[in-house]
Formats: sequence, structure tokens, C-alpha cells
Amino acid sequence: MARAGRKNVVNWIQEDYQSNKLRFIAEITGMTSNLMASLILMWYSPNPPMFWAYVFFLIATILLMSAAISRKSFGFTVMYIAYLAIDGIGFLKTLSWLG
Repeated sequence: MARAGRKNVVNWIQEDYQSNKLRFIAEITGMTSNLMASLILMWYSPNPPMFWAYVFFLIATILLMSAAISRKSFGFTVMYIAYLAIDGIGFLKTLSWLG
């Protein structure tokens, strides 16, 4: 049973890649960027370099938002627009451009 489930997942991933290679790469790169930002926060806690964390968060948000738009996913698109606003404000504050 587990072997059949694993095969279905592998087929699903292959089908997703074949259907839109650019979107697939954007999603993988976005997820990797989010992980990098989280690792930066974890590694350098309690005083992480927020500039770099926000750079990776913003890259991830833009890539994942474009993938959500490509998939015509309203919920994820709205969520990534909100993340873009939140991370954008945080990034500007980090640069001391806002309060």
C-alpha cells in the first residue's frame, strides 16, 4: 500500500513538472528561499540579520505568488499579496526607510 502511494506522489510531481516547468521551478525556488530565511532566523537568533532574512522572504513571496496566479488559486494569491505587504514593510523598516 505504501509503495503504491509513493508511486502516485512521484507521478503527481512528474505531471506537475511536465505541465508547467517554469511554475514548478518557481515553486521549488520559492520554498527553498523560505527555508533559507527561516534558517537565517534560527541560526543567528536572537539577533538575526533581518536584511538577508527579508531578502529571502521577498524572493520566496514573489515566486510563490506568481505560481499561485498561474494555478488560478485565489486563496494563495491573496495570502502571498498579504505576505508581500508585510515583508515589504518589514524590509523597508529594516532599511530605516520607515519609522
